[in-house]
Amino acid sequence: MDGVLVDGEPLHFRAVNELLAREGREITLEQYKPYMGTTAGWAEFIPAFGLTGELAEYRADYNELILRQYLEHAVPLPGAIAAVEGLRRARIPVGLASSSKRAWVEACLSRIGLGGAFQSLATGDEVKAGKPAPEIYELAAGRLGVNAGSCLAFEDAPAGILSAKAAGMTCWAVRTEYTRGLTLPDPDREFDSLVDIDLREIVGVPE
Repeated sequence: MDGVLVDGEPLHFRAVNELLAREGREITLEQYKPYMGTTAGWAEFIPAFGLTGELAEYRADYNELILRQYLEHAVPLPGAIAAVEGLRRARIPVGLASSSKRAWVEACLSRIGLGGAFQSLATGDEVKAGKPAPEIYELAAGRLGVNAGSCLAFEDAPAGILSAKAAGMTCWAVRTEYTRGLTLPDPDREFDSLVDIDLREIVGVPE
């Protein structure tokens, strides 16, 4: 979802800094980039920034901040709506595997007009091992009723690409401004935008 359907990382980055600012701290974009597309975060931020509160408090406050960000500011990336609708018209099963929590995912999809567009959802709060582990993609494929090896994943961040590839999926990478300078771990193809993808090519993705 984040970085493919919506440019979610700015929302997360803004929320992290809003919370850190309460204690006079700030995280730079370069410091934040390794956490993109993962479920890691506050357990690492507390010792790194010398924060004084409890982990549960930061997570609860962050959950509220992010939910508000999605509800008020989520905007679909160019080509996102057309890609999902085009795949559905072609009767290709479409699932979503996101490190975000289900409440965030549902709020975001509703905001951008894709609520109910996916036949399966797998979210970060439903798996024990988040990306780059393959569990979330295996769960999404299982809920679609297909073998993970026959799936094509769209990803933007290194952790997500590693996750999809570890599940045995073909993976196409879509760049965002936040990932433009990152080295991506060998996606099968790379695009600057979903607009650049010809959906007719997906029929030919090798299984």
